[in-house]
Amino acid sequence: MAYLSRPRLSTLIKSAAVLLSTTLLTSLGPVAALANAVSNSPLVDGIYVYGEQETPDQLGSVYMVFEVTAGHAVGAFYMPSSSFDCFSGDVSANRLDLTVIDSYSQTSHPYSMAAQTQPTLTAGPAASDYAIDGFTALPNVSDLDQQLLETCQTVQPNLS
Repeated sequence: MAYLSRPRLSTLIKSAAVLLSTTLLTSLGPVAALANAVSNSPLVDGIYVYGEQETPDQLGSVYMVFEVTAGHAVGAFYMPSSSFDCFSGDVSANRLDLTVIDSYSQTSHPYSMAAQTQPTLTAGPAASDYAIDGFTALPNVSDLDQQLLETCQTVQPNLS
């Protein structure tokens, strides 16, 4: 029976470690790519409310509520005690590219809004602030916001 000498055993262990780490890194490639794609997204999946005013429900002010799923938004522009228009579109780091459906004529109109992502000192999903020009992020989703969002999500197939 042959015994492995120390230098030869050390080389065998190093080779096995290199093979194992290469295999692990190769198999984690898709996971790393997914994590990278998620971390580059300006908004994590969820519901967002923005308003021209920092206070909700101000008459004469425009608000928007939308839900983001994988970089795609569906939502509504509205003024309290008035009509609303549904929209659908794509979220990027520097703008929202939307298709807005006029609630009266049911015609669609392209609309882009300038935006910017500003890094903060917080880690995780809240690590950046998404600022839409002319609007302020609001912290809470009201019952009205939820109702408008649900209505627009039911007509979303018409928002192509």
